[in-house]
Amino acid sequence: MNTIKLNFVLLLVLLSFSAKSQQLQKLTPIQMTNDVDTLVKLLKDTHLNPYYKYPKENFDSDVALVKKGLTKHLTVIDFYLKIEPLLAKLQDGHTDLPVPKELYNLQNPYELPYTFILSTKAPYIICRMSKANLPSLIPVNSEIISINNISAKRIVEDIVNLNTGETPDFRAEFGAKNLSFYLENLYKTNGNYRVKYKFGNQIKLIEIEGIKQKRLSEIISKINLNASKGNNEKSNFDFEVVNNVAIINFRKFDWNGFRKFADSAFSVIKNDKINNLIINLIDNGGGESEVGDEFLQYLLSKPFKQYNKVVIKNSQLYKARLKKNMGTKKPNKEELEFLNQKNGTVDIFYVDNNKIKENSFRYNGNVYLLVNSQTYSSAADFAQCFKYYKRGLVIGEETGGLIKSFGDIVTTHLPNSNLRFTISSTLYYNVGADEKDFCGVIPDFYSTSDKALKKAFEIIENQK
Repeated sequence: MNTIKLNFVLLLVLLSFSAKSQQLQKLTPIQMTNDVDTLVKLLKDTHLNPYYKYPKENFDSDVALVKKGLTKHLTVIDFYLKIEPLLAKLQDGHTDLPVPKELYNLQNPYELPYTFILSTKAPYIICRMSKANLPSLIPVNSEIISINNISAKRIVEDIVNLNTGETPDFRAEFGAKNLSFYLENLYKTNGNYRVKYKFGNQIKLIEIEGIKQKRLSEIISKINLNASKGNNEKSNFDFEVVNNVAIINFRKFDWNGFRKFADSAFSVIKNDKINNLIINLIDNGGGESEVGDEFLQYLLSKPFKQYNKVVIKNSQLYKARLKKNMGTKKPNKEELEFLNQKNGTVDIFYVDNNKIKENSFRYNGNVYLLVNSQTYSSAADFAQCFKYYKRGLVIGEETGGLIKSFGDIVTTHLPNSNLRFTISSTLYYNVGADEKDFCGVIPDFYSTSDKALKKAFEIIENQK
């Protein structure tokens, strides 16, 4: 074997050994206590007000209980399950210890190959479909009663307690994507799932064998490859006309292809003289708020803004992020002034109106905006702006994204576990938000996600 091949083989062995060591690493009680203390200090130093919903004395008491219970060596994942509930109680979706998936995936764990919808209200778990077109043993839209004799209600409650976010509904739905992780690490399922489900009037108990993650990923990759060859990849937005009503489905606020899409859609709307437009933001998790500003140029005819003011806390982590973004470039006068600010001080910036641009496709007809608990971040900001300027009717559920909310995360890692820690550094006030408005955008007409589009058509029909 030549030297190059030998070195390559040795490198693979070392990487494999390093990954295995990280996977099996156990933390001492002293190391874990140190990580908890670091988490609390970073939280206090960086966040404007981490206790805006959960009292500080309660949080400190919870921290003390967690530290008291750290009496034996734990793996990084088991330690994560102990401390993530501390942050979940704060109800800030941007302040979080994300699931350590990279570490977990080293084990090539089992997956329950289905996608599920989780809710804090009955039915708690609904089976949506099997993953990767695998044969399905559970009928679509079945209600899951229990998994391995653990009730669906308890599973959802445990998952809500292990996810951060402003509402329990959002935390349940957000946690659904990691259901297999929770089943394995909370209940030690080891790829064996006894699922009791209800479909129609029938209740059945079946046993499902999990599939290894690497194998599932290979199947999904092959499907995605074939889909991309057939140009079936789903866009972030699409447009259709149904019964002379225009519908724009917006899945993510992304610049890629946006302007071309918007001009094309509103050109059709104008040329066909369509008087009713439905904009669907259901399950839109956000993206670039500037895309929202540009989209609003097609809908509004007077100067507008999505935000009233932005409050930033100066901290070591925030400054470190700024320096990293600058790279080797020397800071300008404004940046230097900011870097010299004392840590712990607060800056308030007021936002000016956006000027109205010339736009030959500006739309003056009726607009109906669909939202739900998974309408988040910049998508919720758009919805609040839309409602504040009375551009049309909002239909659906209260948005998961709040009209006064924390964000603009800074990222660090805990020293011993190396768990990634994201912390909100900024407080955003949407246009029209007051000091007490830690709430989502409230719809004019309530409807569940699956019936919101139908509700919009009913309202349009009734207004004829």
